[in-house]
Amino acid sequence: MSPSEHTVAVADFRRTRLVLQWHMLGGTWTPLDVPPPLVHGIALIRAAPPNLCLWAKDNVLRLQVGPEQFSLQEHSPHVRLTRGAGSFGLRRRFSIAVDSGGVLFSQSYWVRQGEDFFRWVAARVQDPAWRIRIGRQWSEGVTPAVLRAS
Repeated sequence: MSPSEHTVAVADFRRTRLVLQWHMLGGTWTPLDVPPPLVHGIALIRAAPPNLCLWAKDNVLRLQVGPEQFSLQEHSPHVRLTRGAGSFGLRRRFSIAVDSGGVLFSQSYWVRQGEDFFRWVAARVQDPAWRIRIGRQWSEGVTPAVLRAS
């Protein structure tokens, strides 16, 4: 298989003008010197692993945390964002869980000003129709501006 089968161009969530080559097998990335006009997802790149990416290929929307990929089908897995108990709303917990109650990923973090990646993802993937529509759109590719507005 060629390397392009295992990579996808995505927008960086924090740096709006940066487009990255997301490596699906390892959940890593490399910068693109010449960004393509279309992207297939959006990534949160952090100093400490894991990096996270919401991307689509073959009409399926996926949420990737490091090397772990979660196919976001119509109803499962469930992505949740909750406020931390006893933190006066200053901490949140982002989690990915299955119907049986098993937690696939959980991350607690301090709330900062402005929209954050976890809130951005959680607000959108709650809607099964959005998952399906965006899985198709992003698979075909969209401009970074259209991706951020979706």
